[in-house]
Amino acid sequence: MKTSCKHLLLGLLAASLLLAAWPLCAGAEEPQYGGTLRVLSQYPYIPALSWDNYDWNWKHAKDTGLVLEHLMVGDLQKGPRGTNGYHFKSNAWWPPEFRTGELAESWQVEKDPLRVVFKLRKGVYWQAKPGVMEARELVADDVVYSMQRILQSPKAIKGYTYYVDRWEAIDKYTVALYMKEWNENWWYHFTMSYYGAIQPPEMDKAGAKKWENLCGTGPYMLESYDSGVGMVYAKNPKYWGKELVKGKPYQLPFTDSIRELLIRDEASRISALRTGQVDLMMNIFWRDVESLKKSCPDLKWDKYLAPSPATFALRNDTKPFDDIRVRRALNLAINQQEILEKYWEGNAELIGYPYPADWGLEYYTPLGKLPQEVQELFSYNPKKAKQLLAEAGYPKGFEFTTQVSSGTQWTVELGQLLVAYLAKVGITMKLDTMEYPAYLSKMTSKTHTAGYLFTNDTGNPLAVLRKNFETGETWNPYMYNDPVFNKELSELRGNISMSDAERRERYRKLNVYMLGQAPAVWLPGQYNYVAWWPWVKNYYGEQRVGCIRPAPIWASIWIDQNLKKKMGY
Repeated sequence: MKTSCKHLLLGLLAASLLLAAWPLCAGAEEPQYGGTLRVLSQYPYIPALSWDNYDWNWKHAKDTGLVLEHLMVGDLQKGPRGTNGYHFKSNAWWPPEFRTGELAESWQVEKDPLRVVFKLRKGVYWQAKPGVMEARELVADDVVYSMQRILQSPKAIKGYTYYVDRWEAIDKYTVALYMKEWNENWWYHFTMSYYGAIQPPEMDKAGAKKWENLCGTGPYMLESYDSGVGMVYAKNPKYWGKELVKGKPYQLPFTDSIRELLIRDEASRISALRTGQVDLMMNIFWRDVESLKKSCPDLKWDKYLAPSPATFALRNDTKPFDDIRVRRALNLAINQQEILEKYWEGNAELIGYPYPADWGLEYYTPLGKLPQEVQELFSYNPKKAKQLLAEAGYPKGFEFTTQVSSGTQWTVELGQLLVAYLAKVGITMKLDTMEYPAYLSKMTSKTHTAGYLFTNDTGNPLAVLRKNFETGETWNPYMYNDPVFNKELSELRGNISMSDAERRERYRKLNVYMLGQAPAVWLPGQYNYVAWWPWVKNYYGEQRVGCIRPAPIWASIWIDQNLKKKMGY
């Protein structure tokens, strides 16, 4: 039975000087092998949606990330554990200088012919999987097979594929992505992507949709899966990767296994962390932080802007939301500052989307620097909201329905707040709370209601604008269609000669333009917290090094078994 945190502190009082030194020496300790890392899933309400990249499911890279690898990955040695140049807390944004190779050893952009040439690592082996495949070396043909297969999927996202000519093997360890035209987000679409994990042909033949057939080159192998319990991963003893600690390379992974737990009930999740039943928990809400700090003062903490804040999308192709006056009215009817202060209790930024504050001033424009008409959208002015509604022909308001997922309680709570605010200006909004798969299907099939309250990650400077607002995009629940926007976005992603400075400034201005168009009711972007016990070593609060992919971070963690025992766990 685990000792309570309070009694544990009393029991260890004599060793307080040693305990105080733990955080200071974490980076200077010798790595240990063995044990199990237990983590709470970042998506406890959403079990694995697909094991096959052919399905183009947004969660694929997360669910397969310990087993399947990608061509590129974020360079953790340039984060908090190394040079501290980048925070590695975004869902899908790593500036070029913070990317490195995973399955690719190097890559080079060539203009004639227009292509990216990747040199693969030699000596990387597919895991042996009974009934699926024998262990064999990864070669260029495997990458071509995997990439060409997803290009041929009927679920392929047009914004990812329209510019691709083909993938081709140049020799055994060299593969090239040939383009019909330049797209500056090629790296995001295929090399660090939600959908770009490299799968072997044998997995496809065995049945890629079955978790039992998941087979890759990664540091772990999927040992078991239960949609109501979670995943158990076993160490791949023949993994190729290494971790640099104090300048010395160590073979990965460190732990014998990883258990990712799916605990839906929030109180049970917090209890699991508090009692030491899990080692690491991400996505901790602000309202649980203080109680955890009081009851478990040994926990180590970090916070980060949630990379998938809530957005209240309005169908711009449907009356009355085809009228910008109505969309502006809804923004003015919602007291966003009050939501920030009273609901989020100050743990949020007023402007949370599309560009977040943690991207820096090269991309993000603070409220005080926005044009006055854009600043106004973040103020509370129900009187002017009513005036705009009357001007648009709705002096008595109107009724509409908004769909929201039951999978995240906080979005349901936000929906209820929005209902109350809108009622004050004569608008009746009905909430349709749905299970996540059906809710997502409504949006992807474009049969969703006039309102759609959803979370969508900030991606990167191009991706977040493209997927949300470009005409015909899968993740465009606003049904936004704007030739001015489309033209500028096309120029930004397709001009290979544009300087980085010009591109950044034009992205910044395009983000401001979209804020002003009010295709949605903008909502604050909240901070989330991550906590881990002191026995979790070589972890510094990093979140992801690929699109929603924390797997390489988890693989680099080791467990101090002696410390864990000393603390009574």
